[in-house]
Amino acid sequence: MTQVVTLHKIEFLVGSLNEDLQELAAMVMKNYDKGYLMSREETDIRYEDVRIDFNPQVQRIISSLCEEWKTAFGQEIESCYTGRLDQDHNESVWAVVHNPGDITQLHTHETAEDYRSGAHVSAAFWVQVPEDSGDFVFQYKRNPYLNEQTRIKSEPGKFLMFDSTLKHFVTKNRSKGQRIVISMNFRLKEE
Repeated sequence: MTQVVTLHKIEFLVGSLNEDLQELAAMVMKNYDKGYLMSREETDIRYEDVRIDFNPQVQRIISSLCEEWKTAFGQEIESCYTGRLDQDHNESVWAVVHNPGDITQLHTHETAEDYRSGAHVSAAFWVQVPEDSGDFVFQYKRNPYLNEQTRIKSEPGKFLMFDSTLKHFVTKNRSKGQRIVISMNFRLKEE
């Protein structure tokens, strides 16, 4: 008897949310214009990350994405932000503003030293996407010799959720406008 057995599969979730994108863009750009960045060091990947307000709209997006993941995969997730006073909510939810010519380099969202309680699921929610302003690309190895890539077209109001260990990058913003995305990290809920 011949049998197909799957050792490992990688799945991600793509959908859309009906949110006030203009309101989100205005909040992100207000913080961007004030220079509210996650890092002041230009060589740090967090230099491109913009601090955002943890307002009701952002909280609603987080809640909606938790529900989307549970519906799709049967797993409960929660924001990595617990609301503790000593915790920075922007470690779990932040924005990226890509000006013309900007990219995001290849990276992942998990940390080896904190994988157990850190990010397991990451998400992107596109707020403002001028035509040709860059797409999201997964890069992975099917085996030790072959690099594969899967491109996800960026579109306003669209979200993408994926395993935090997946390597990904964003292609160059070739438009004349600014591209805005909100990024989030979630962890699996402990039972």
